[in-house]
Amino acid sequence: MKLRTAICALLGAGSICNAATHEPAAAAPATQSVKLFVGCPVYRDSDSGRKSGCWLVTDLADGARYDVTLGRIKPILGRKILVEGIVSTRETNACGAPVLEPVNVSVLDAQCKAHLIPAEGHPGHRFVLPKDVMQPTHVPRKLPAPPYEPQSYTIEFELASDFLLYQYSEVILERAALFAKASKARRIEIVGFAATEPVEVSGERIVEDLAIAKARAAMVAEAFSRLGVAREAMHLSWHPAPMPAGDGKPLRQSAKRRVEITIQP
Repeated sequence: MKLRTAICALLGAGSICNAATHEPAAAAPATQSVKLFVGCPVYRDSDSGRKSGCWLVTDLADGARYDVTLGRIKPILGRKILVEGIVSTRETNACGAPVLEPVNVSVLDAQCKAHLIPAEGHPGHRFVLPKDVMQPTHVPRKLPAPPYEPQSYTIEFELASDFLLYQYSEVILERAALFAKASKARRIEIVGFAATEPVEVSGERIVEDLAIAKARAAMVAEAFSRLGVAREAMHLSWHPAPMPAGDGKPLRQSAKRRVEITIQP
């Protein structure tokens, strides 16, 4: 809790306080089944220590229930969620449903009935501290060593949100800020993107306004500023999202909701 308080104080209230981490997700082959749907989350009250409760959601298109516990953020009971994930081949019955891994979840405004169910013998996912965590502010930071070549970083967001996620966004932001300081960056390009092309998911129209791309770029710039990066080096822009380049983004819809950072030493 002290670590979380220190991080929130550094980047500002309301910016990074909603994610949780369990076992690290391995990159999924593109041949695996991608699930994209809207559903109502169910909380299974399992107990294998802290943060081990299960989040489940049913895809009404085929009636299958999936485990979305390993997402960057957790659902909210009584609110529908947008789910995009890959059915994992990892054999586990931790929560009593096939695991989506990797998986991205966005909490929607639409309400639904809140369901809480007992563990029924399922242990849940045991919490594992992530390898990369942002240290408290009193811990000295080590600057990256030269040589310095241009570096790029990407931060993804929830649907229609500029929220910087706890134990995800701030880790990337600090890594980029340390590089910018060490390399005496001449120019930092911060480009916000929004998924402005509508898609229909489970009968819901999913689309973002271009204004959220601007808000995302501004939020990242503000976080950089609070981490000690000079505003004069930052150059902001925002655009409708093209598809991400390359084959490394199996969750292609959620990858549109992002900020790309390029640092020129």
